[in-house]
Amino acid sequence: MILNFVRSFAIVLALSLASPASAEQGSGFPQIVGTWTGTYLVAFAKSNPNHEKGLLKTEMELEITKLDGNLITATNRWRRIGDSEWIVEEAMGTFSLDDPTRFVLAEAGISGEDVSAGIFNGVYLDDVIMITYAGPGTGVAFAAQLVKNDGDK
Repeated sequence: MILNFVRSFAIVLALSLASPASAEQGSGFPQIVGTWTGTYLVAFAKSNPNHEKGLLKTEMELEITKLDGNLITATNRWRRIGDSEWIVEEAMGTFSLDDPTRFVLAEAGISGEDVSAGIFNGVYLDDVIMITYAGPGTGVAFAAQLVKNDGDK
């Protein structure tokens, strides 16, 4: 009984002296700050004015501007292949606390006619970001594989 008490006391003492690892310290989350690029096909629901155009090939730049522990600040720029102007949308997100390779971003449009609000579900794996996107208000969906710009490595 005394041995169990001593063990318990030693464990409590060790835990109280250990530095806590918290999300504020950013421990355990991938360092994904930088600009990630890729192309994808985007699909539109029948109610979306772009539905009649069919699948559109699009390019994007997802710029992860800041990590604050598990929190992610990002800017998403996208345009249809051949267009010159970018649509810009801002996003905030978080890494999953139970799987630090997974994250979610919620975006809100700030420029252009085709802006939308939606959710990115992403995973960082082997220096690649794979995302799926759903814009329920406008009926937009796509999946993309993004690689980091060479200048950001």
